[in-house]
Formats: sequence, structure tokens, C-alpha cells
Amino acid sequence: MSTSPLYKLLLPLLLITLVVHPVSMADDKSAKEKQLKTLLRKIDKLKQNIDRKEDSKSSSIKELKSIERKIGKVNQQIRATGKKIKAKKSELSKLRATRSKHQRQLSKEHDYLAEQVYAAFTVGRQEKAKLLFSQQDPQALQRNLVYYQYFSNARVALINEVQGNIDKIIETEQLIQQAKADLEKNQQQLGQQKKELGVDLGKRKTIIGSLDKELKQHSGSLSRLEDEARQLQNLIKSIEEIFVDAPESEISQKAFAELKGKLAWPVKGKLKKLFGRTKPLSQLRWQGVMIEAPGGREVKAVSHGRIAFADWLRGLGNLIIIDHGNSYLSLYGHNESLFKTAGEWVEAGDIISTIGTSGGQKKPGLYFEIRKKGKPQNPTGWCKARNKFASG
Repeated sequence: MSTSPLYKLLLPLLLITLVVHPVSMADDKSAKEKQLKTLLRKIDKLKQNIDRKEDSKSSSIKELKSIERKIGKVNQQIRATGKKIKAKKSELSKLRATRSKHQRQLSKEHDYLAEQVYAAFTVGRQEKAKLLFSQQDPQALQRNLVYYQYFSNARVALINEVQGNIDKIIETEQLIQQAKADLEKNQQQLGQQKKELGVDLGKRKTIIGSLDKELKQHSGSLSRLEDEARQLQNLIKSIEEIFVDAPESEISQKAFAELKGKLAWPVKGKLKKLFGRTKPLSQLRWQGVMIEAPGGREVKAVSHGRIAFADWLRGLGNLIIIDHGNSYLSLYGHNESLFKTAGEWVEAGDIISTIGTSGGQKKPGLYFEIRKKGKPQNPTGWCKARNKFASG
């Protein structure tokens, strides 16, 4: 068999492609994983630095941070336990429906079997022998023997079905008892978690009272607001520096800038503090908006991005910051529980947290910001009133 000159020329190139391409892909994946680990180390170091500075300023702030982090985790556990209870109730309902179905089937089979037993009894115990000796015509005899065998087999099959349904009912009953035991255990766990939450909320109330007293004694409201604003600005600056070399998403997405006016609001609620308005007792202005909503309501990412920060920060409590690329960030503060961690990718509509009062707030709500190159943007120019996620 002859080989063309072109084939001889292309064969080495083909082999090189087959060998090198998988290696280059593996190297690329390894490089991205290394970049991600470096990124997470930098974020972790940033969080440690924030904690160290905060803890040195006020013991009350340190206590508030600790208790609100714990409250967030306990609420998350309560939410998870509630889902387990809901799933177990659904499972229990399905098992009971299955048991009822088998019981109805068993009742029908019982009636059919009773009819067959009665018919057999009326013919007599020696029914097969009678057939043998009472028939004159051999063909009729053969036919009757076949019929007899058919009814006999049908009776045996029915008895087996009855036994099968009895076994299924017993098995289902065992599963029901197990599901009931699991449900009871989950409900006890939920009760304990709620009890723990009640104690933690009491501690939080005491800590906030101490903080308010400290502020009144030292007339420190303005300096506190200014300090919190500086801290947030420094955090954002650090995040921008860290995320300059962050690995890109493998999913192609529309640039964040193109979504202006098209974003859905992160949560359904009422706008209370508007962008640009002056804060009470200061010349500082709101750099985002406060959205008043019931505690526990789900908060959703407004667009595709990577979680840059997910932790407690003075003034904003449990805070999530999402990096959307091209120097765009979105911030979500005063959350109850955080469901994402730094480094994770999220899509528009992904649940990232729940509404809360963390950061020392009196009423539940979400503080929401959008920033471009560190500068605050008016969220109402990006999210319109009609824009809502499907689940609200």
C-alpha cells in the first residue's frame, strides 16, 4: 500500500497535536487552580488583617462580630433542618399513599381469592378425580383438564400476588416508621437550634445596648460613620488589587456594563435609604440603597461574577461582595446568613444570602451597592422597578 507525500508530511503534525494539546489543557487547568489558591490565600489574609484591626478597637465590636457570625450559622442550620423536615414530610406522605395503594390491591385480591376458594369448595375436594372418571369423550376430557390446570395456576398466581402485596405493605410500614423517627429527630433538632438562636439574639441585644451607650458617652456617631466608610473603601481597594490577576470565568458572559438598566433587584422590598442622600448627623452620603424586607428573605446575585468577600465587616455586618469583572463590584450588607464563600462563581439569580439585621441594625433589610473602579454608582440606574427575579 502506497502512502501519499501529503500524508507523510501531516502525520507528524497530527501526532504532535494529539500529544501536546491534552498536556497544554492540563497545564492550563493546573495554572488556573494555582491562581485560585493564591487568590484565596490573599483574601484570607485580607480578612485576618481586618479582624486584627477590628478586635483591637473595641471589645464590644469583637463580641458583636462573633455573635452575629454565630447567629448567621445557626439560622443557616435552621434553614437546612427545615428543608429536611419538609422532605421527610413529603416522603412520609408518598409512603402512606403507597401503603394505601397496596392495601386496596390486597383487598381486591382477597375478594377474588375468596371467590375461587368458594368455587373450588362447591365442586368438591376430588374435583380433578371427578373430571377423570366422569368424562366419556377423550377430547372433552383433555379440554377440561387444560381448563382445570389454567384455573389452578391462576389461583396459585393470585395467592402469590396476595403474599407479594402483604410483603410490600410490611416493607412500606417499616419505611414509614423510619421516616417518622427521622422526622421526630429533625423536629427535636430544630427546637434545639431555635432555642440556641433565642439565647444568641438575647446576647446580641445586650451587646448592641453597650455599643449605643459607648457612642452616647463619647459622642462618637460621626467618627464611627467616617471610620466605617474608610474601612469599606480600603476593603474595596484591596479587593480590586487582589482580583487584577484573578483567573477568568470559563463561561462566556455579557459584559456587566452592557447590563445597565437591565439588572433585577437582589431582593423584593421597599427602597428606604436612597443613593446620594445625606446620612443623619453627618455630611456623609449614602453610597448605595437600603432595601427594607422581612428577615430571612432570600437575596440573589444581580449578575454573573465571583465572590470576592463573604464575611462580617463593621457597619455592614455579614457582607458579600461580588466581582463582575472590568472593575465592577456589587455589595450586599446586613445579611442574616451567607451561603457563598470567597472564590465561588455565581450566576444571576443565585441565592447568596438571606435578609437580616447584622451590623447592629434594628430592622431587617439589605444594604446594596454597585461600584465601578471603586466609585459608587446609583443602583436605581442599573436595576429598574419592573425588574424582578422569577421567584420574587
